[in-house]
Amino acid sequence: MNRPFRALVVFLLAASAARATMVTLVAPLAEVRAGGTVAVELLIVNSADRPVSYLLSPAIDAHLTQDARRWLVTLQGGRGDVSVPAGGFARVPLVFALPAEIQGRVALEVSQPVAARALIDVEAGASAERPTALPSPVAEAASAVPALPAASRLKRYYADRFSGHEPMYFAYGGDRPAAKFQFSMKYRILDDAGPLARRLPALKGLHIAYTQRSLWDITADSSPFYDTSYMPELMLESLAPDSGKHHGITWLGWQAAFQDESNGRDGFASRSLNTLHFRPMLVVGDPDGWRLILRPKFFAYLGDVGNNPDIRRYRGYSELRAIFGKANRLSISVTGRVGERFDKGSLQVDGSYPTEFLTGNFAMYLLAQYWTGYGESLRSYDQRSDTVRFGFSLAR
Repeated sequence: MNRPFRALVVFLLAASAARATMVTLVAPLAEVRAGGTVAVELLIVNSADRPVSYLLSPAIDAHLTQDARRWLVTLQGGRGDVSVPAGGFARVPLVFALPAEIQGRVALEVSQPVAARALIDVEAGASAERPTALPSPVAEAASAVPALPAASRLKRYYADRFSGHEPMYFAYGGDRPAAKFQFSMKYRILDDAGPLARRLPALKGLHIAYTQRSLWDITADSSPFYDTSYMPELMLESLAPDSGKHHGITWLGWQAAFQDESNGRDGFASRSLNTLHFRPMLVVGDPDGWRLILRPKFFAYLGDVGNNPDIRRYRGYSELRAIFGKANRLSISVTGRVGERFDKGSLQVDGSYPTEFLTGNFAMYLLAQYWTGYGESLRSYDQRSDTVRFGFSLAR
């Protein structure tokens, strides 16, 4: 027998995201039986003025949580590239097997295509002869699920805890060192359903983060790396909830972190320092349209800076990143620092545009980057340089 469904809206795409979409996880309205098959649905609503698409794997890893207990499940039925027309929506039916030992209310959480959550009420005393009835479109989708690769059995339990942090890019120019690249990520440490996170909700934003930026003398003999900065962080992040009202100024939240930065060299070329920084984040304008994102950063130096004792003169104690653009369109990012005596500093300008206008196949951005000032690398923090590079960006 078909059961009525209702949508539980649990996630609104963050204001700084590239697409103006809302992803909702739809769960059964009535109770389901443990040990049976459960039908759920992803509802993707596109309020933008252009189509958007998501790539969904045939098997989507998810987890069920109840108090301190956790179960891994696999949602089947994802149909690859899901295209959502402008001003339209798409429904993606999914099915999964409910563990037999579950009873009562349980939370189902997914991270693909974005994080979403729904509550499911589970009846006790299930039997294999009484599986949960599936609505006909969901039953059809379940029967059409292709055979899964053997590797899908290897659960990547921690995959949904990773997210982007600083921009990631590769750029090349005519000056030496010619190439520059950066990658960055952060990892959420605590489980939202764990006892510590429930007692101290602020700790849900505790992350470890890592950024690596390299200057590569790729045109020289043997193509050596000129310098690399390794930047691990212990960070606490607090993101403001989306109120749905985006007029004037929208508060996004803040980050506070302890960061170690080192170039991993020894002798005269060795550079390292520790900083404690705080970064508030806000948006001026329409987050889904033309907007200005402001991310000032204030930092203090901790401990010994003996191998670069005057670095404060060139880096100062603050940084401002201003990003002007439109969602999934042109973006201009300006990052500036002013030295301790206001006579040194640096400026980096990044212009990026999504590659959709080329073939629509590549999920990245074209990048043009201009640098002027002191300290493009930690090794040469007291040397001035000016350079232009072109390349691509994976995250901006």
